Amino acid sequence: MDLTGKIALVTGGGRRVGRAIVGELGRAGMHVIVHCHASRAEAEAVAAGLPHATVAQADLRDRAQCRALIEGVRRDAGRLDLLVNNAAGYRRAPFADEDESAWDDLLALNLVAPALLTRHALPLGLSSVVNVLDVGAWQPWRHHAAYASSKAGLAQLTRNLALELAPSVRVNGVAPGTVAFPPDFTAAERAAITGRIPLGRIGDPADVARAVRFLAGEDFLTGVILPVDGGAQLR
Repeated sequence: MDLTGKIALVTGGGRRVGRAIVGELGRAGMHVIVHCHASRAEAEAVAAGLPHATVAQADLRDRAQCRALIEGVRRDAGRLDLLVNNAAGYRRAPFADEDESAWDDLLALNLVAPALLTRHALPLGLSSVVNVLDVGAWQPWRHHAAYASSKAGLAQLTRNLALELAPSVRVNGVAPGTVAFPPDFTAAERAAITGRIPLGRIGDPADVARAVRFLAGEDFLTGVILPVDGGAQLR
């Protein structure tokens, strides 16, 4: 499928993986709406480097702001062809010590917001959704109960919506492995993680971005969750 001239909304598009996705879709000829929350300056810098990009700001933990974001897309662009649900929160803590607000925040941003944005976007002619998950959706990790549970929920949402919204909307997911380390990971933790990857290295946000573009453009794929992890799920 030719993506040229189509409209895409990428949530969390100002940093890390989101930034790479915005660039990849922009180079494919799409008009990209770069969503941000706290990273307005970064989002504007990304948009400035593309011929057809705009910035929209919203706190996606707030359901009213989810609706307002899509309403802004309708008002400014008139339609939405591709929704990339990339924005996500991340926290690491022992389960017994985890703050209850972490569950509220992570479920609101990582699971509920993608569902609401997808539903609100349906009247705009939406034809493709790509959800950015994590291999933690199916691999249990110590000290990641809230985060991993939110991503597991997003995986199931991806499959449910692929079935329910067919044939008019395709819903797929990409599940990155390690493509950038959280800043609090020690050198020993980084080495241990890298040692478990069959390809012998961590990935790059550009690897995820290319996978998103692939899923967005292949019109006979739906319900697919594509691991981008160097084979880590094989261990």
